[in-house]
Amino acid sequence: MNLHGRQDRCDLYQIGEVSKIGGISQRTLRHYDELGLMEPDVVGDNGYRYYSRQTMLKIPVIHYLKMMGFSLDEIASMQQHSNLLEAKELFAKHLVTCDEEARLLAERREAIIDWTELVDEANMVLRVRPTAVSVKYLAPRDLLCLHSRFTGGFAELIVSLDFASYVSSLDNAITGPVVIGFDTVEDAVLAASQGCECDVLLLQKAIRPISKENAWAMPGGMYLSTYHIGAFEEMGSAYQRLLKFARDNGYKVTGMALERFVTDFWTTDNPELFVTEILLPTETE
Repeated sequence: MNLHGRQDRCDLYQIGEVSKIGGISQRTLRHYDELGLMEPDVVGDNGYRYYSRQTMLKIPVIHYLKMMGFSLDEIASMQQHSNLLEAKELFAKHLVTCDEEARLLAERREAIIDWTELVDEANMVLRVRPTAVSVKYLAPRDLLCLHSRFTGGFAELIVSLDFASYVSSLDNAITGPVVIGFDTVEDAVLAASQGCECDVLLLQKAIRPISKENAWAMPGGMYLSTYHIGAFEEMGSAYQRLLKFARDNGYKVTGMALERFVTDFWTTDNPELFVTEILLPTETE
C-alpha cells in the first residue's frame, strides 16, 4: 500500500519506533508478522512496516501469554478462536503443565534441602570429631527398599546402578542419605573390616508415595548411635565402641545394623570427608 503525505503516517509507527516503544527487537517483530501474530497495518512500497497504536497493544498481550508458558503458535491460534471454549481448553492444558512443573520443583527443593542438611551435619561432625556413643529415639518411617548384596566394595553399593534403575522403574525420586541395612552386627563388621559378602537392604527416603511391597518399615524406638569419619572399610572400630557401650551400660542390640551415609561418594571423592552414622536398635536388658 502506498503512503502519501505526512497526514497518512501521523498515527503510524515505523518498525524501529515500535521496537523501542515495545521493548522488542525488530527481528522478533518480523517473526510475529510471519506467524500472523502481529502484522503491520501498512507495508510501504519501499518495504517499510508501519504499525498503529492499536496493533502495538498486542505486544503486552503476547508477552503475558508467553510468561504463562504459551507457545507463539498457541498464541496465534488463541487470537483466531471462534469461541472462548477453545481458549479455556488451552488454559486448562497449561494449568496441568504448571501443576506438574510445581510438583517437580517442590521435589527438587526437598532434595536440595535434605542434601544441605547432610552437609551441615557432616561439617559439624568433622569439626567436633565425636567418638562418643549416644542413645537416641527415632520415629518409625517407611524407606524405599531394594534387596541387594554387598560384594566387597562400598562405592558400588552406595552409588548403586541397580537402585537407580529400580527407582526409575517405580517412577519415583529419592532424597536424603543412603542407608544400608545388615541382618546382623557381625555381617556389618565383617563387611567393613574384611569385605565379606552378605545380603543387605539398600534403603533411602522416597519423595513420592511408595507401596508396601517396595517399602521397609524402619522400626521406631531407641537406637545406639555413633559416627565414623573416613574410609568405610575402617568402620570396625566404631562398631567396637557401640558394642562396648552396650555391654557396659546394659543395652541389648535387637535388630539390623544400619549404616547411614551422611557424606559419601555422592558428595565427594575424598574419603577424609566421608561421614557415616552407625545405628543399632536397642533395648535395656
